[in-house]
Amino acid sequence: MVCAPAHRQGRADVVKAHDAAPAARRWPMGVFMRIRSIVLNAGVALVLAASPAFACKGKNTLFSDDFREVDESWGVDAAAVSVDGGRVVIKPDASRAYKILYPTTSFDSFDFCVSVRMPNNVHVTNPTGDATAGLIFWASDYSNFFIFEISANGQVGVQRQAKSKYSTILAWRAVDGVNTGPGAKNRLRVTASGNTLTFMVNDTKVGSVKAPQPDGAGQIGIRAQSEKDRRDAWKFFDLVVTDVVK
Repeated sequence: MVCAPAHRQGRADVVKAHDAAPAARRWPMGVFMRIRSIVLNAGVALVLAASPAFACKGKNTLFSDDFREVDESWGVDAAAVSVDGGRVVIKPDASRAYKILYPTTSFDSFDFCVSVRMPNNVHVTNPTGDATAGLIFWASDYSNFFIFEISANGQVGVQRQAKSKYSTILAWRAVDGVNTGPGAKNRLRVTASGNTLTFMVNDTKVGSVKAPQPDGAGQIGIRAQSEKDRRDAWKFFDLVVTDVVK
């Protein structure tokens, strides 16, 4: 796997209930109502967390990866790529990027989603947004592809690399609903219908553009980039490609 120059189902823990509940206690009505409200709100949060978040919308799954093991077709450097509990961890060298492509994939029109977890030690306030990660699509090789990225400071953007030269498809921008901070999770999604590309993060639309579709179809993949002064560990999970809703 090639490191490019800088430009770049987890298993749930089981919580067991106590064998015996503590003795009943009579609470004042005001306290009881506040506790009831907290419990109900927590229950809603748990339901939302357990639901399939911001999934691709197609009826037919064309490709998916649960990241239970390293795919031999990646040909990766073990120091930069590993698998941990249903997540693939990409940890490039400082100020470097690392890409993974699926050479057996080939899609022209598709709905492509992947969840991205920010590093635990990332400098969120870094104004240059050096630490980035995202999904690759319409790739012919490691030097020719499109990429939809999110930065540690919460901005998103779309780039195209053609013969190792980058061009901007959608300029970096802030989007409502993006989660930031160490360990923050976001769902990136790109829908390709003909030559029209639509980008979303956490089900919020970033924008739509028309772009030159490659001859035939292209590969998909993922990419992560570290900050200038440290190695950042980005995690990817729940990678799915479906057909496009008609």
